Amino acid sequence: MDIIICGGGEIGGSVAEAMVKRGDNVTVIDTCENRLAYLEEHYDIAVLHGGASSAETLRTAGAGNADAVIAATGIDEVNLVCTTVAASLGAGRTLARVNHSLYLSDNSDVDYARLFSVDRLFSPDRATARAIAARLSNPGALAVERFARGTVEMQSFVVDAAGSAADCKLRDVPLPRGARVLAIRRGDKGRLATADTRMKPGDRITVVVDTDRVSELDGIFTPHRPRRRDVAIAGGSPTAVWVCRALQHRGMRIRLFETDMERAEDLAGKLDWVSVIHADPTAPEIFEDQNITEVDAFLALGEDDMNLLSSALAKRGEVPLVIAMTHRPGLKPLMEQLQVTEVFNPRDAAREDIVHFISDAPLERLGPTLASGQVELFRIRVGPSSPLAEQPLRQLGPDAGVVVAVAEDESERGHVPGPDDVLAPGRHVLLACEAGREKHLRKLFGL
Repeated sequence: MDIIICGGGEIGGSVAEAMVKRGDNVTVIDTCENRLAYLEEHYDIAVLHGGASSAETLRTAGAGNADAVIAATGIDEVNLVCTTVAASLGAGRTLARVNHSLYLSDNSDVDYARLFSVDRLFSPDRATARAIAARLSNPGALAVERFARGTVEMQSFVVDAAGSAADCKLRDVPLPRGARVLAIRRGDKGRLATADTRMKPGDRITVVVDTDRVSELDGIFTPHRPRRRDVAIAGGSPTAVWVCRALQHRGMRIRLFETDMERAEDLAGKLDWVSVIHADPTAPEIFEDQNITEVDAFLALGEDDMNLLSSALAKRGEVPLVIAMTHRPGLKPLMEQLQVTEVFNPRDAAREDIVHFISDAPLERLGPTLASGQVELFRIRVGPSSPLAEQPLRQLGPDAGVVVAVAEDESERGHVPGPDDVLAPGRHVLLACEAGREKHLRKLFGL
């Protein structure tokens, strides 16, 4: 594929590296000659010095014939103009990085993506927040993956004797609508889950669930949580704001600590479900006065120095779950030495979203495998000749060796489908199947 990246900074450079590794032809446009020289020296790419929003520059770069133009500068308006011009020149697809939540709000009466002829708006802050919210959503989760632009989560649990599913057949487990068990591992053996699969204590099961239904899994596979979880957030960054929004309806008590009074007052007005506290979370006395060591989870989402110090205090206070964000990859090993539970980098989260969108392959194997390698995950497009096209999901019988986990809409948002959902041609689904059945999948989905 021919890919043009406008802006070769932290985000653009990372995406360029990922695209080159995929075998794509990449051109990077930037106004900084030193940045371009570095990228040209380290990666097999073409570079062009110039303004990304200039029609002349984009035409010279070949935007009219490009499969995708990605605008990844740090200025929203430049990115929006860039993608609008690229679309008018004939670019196949366009993606624009935006930082301001105005452009991303689901409640806005203006569709900015459509207004600016952008196929996808992406935000490193929101992508990071989605990943963090998924990690926080259930303390019993052993592994968490995000799918369908963060609208669906996949979680792994060890069945506990205190959960309501213990010793029950799957058909008798009261799963909420929008949740499905995909696979089960018992010891070193695994398989796809069926209606007759019995959940025994110690089994590791993999569940896919709509993000707004995650809290309804409480008490099914793990013991019921008798109280709301207490979460402390250090720093009022845009990522922190997106995390608060993602956690709004998940039954959590959230306290956010911000050192700047004006910013704290602004956040208190925007996030009325959050206790915003004007205080320095790197001060030991604040930890003691605010009982931060008693929280269930501590999120360090401010500047890198604050995140490093506050994470160290949280670990010293034996907070069970400490998650930190860093913009400097070099700090990640240090945070890991502090035994921070998980470290997120907005660059990585944005790169994953972009590569996923650019791929858009009819059949894509996803990782990791489930149930000791006996179950694989695929993202596959429903072909018009598929025997499943325009048919309710119940037509896929129990002997097919396939479980459809997620159905995506035209914007790639998804939901866990029910038996009466119809599979639309041209749309993608996420499915789990027995290992080694790729040829069968191609035939089943008309590829």
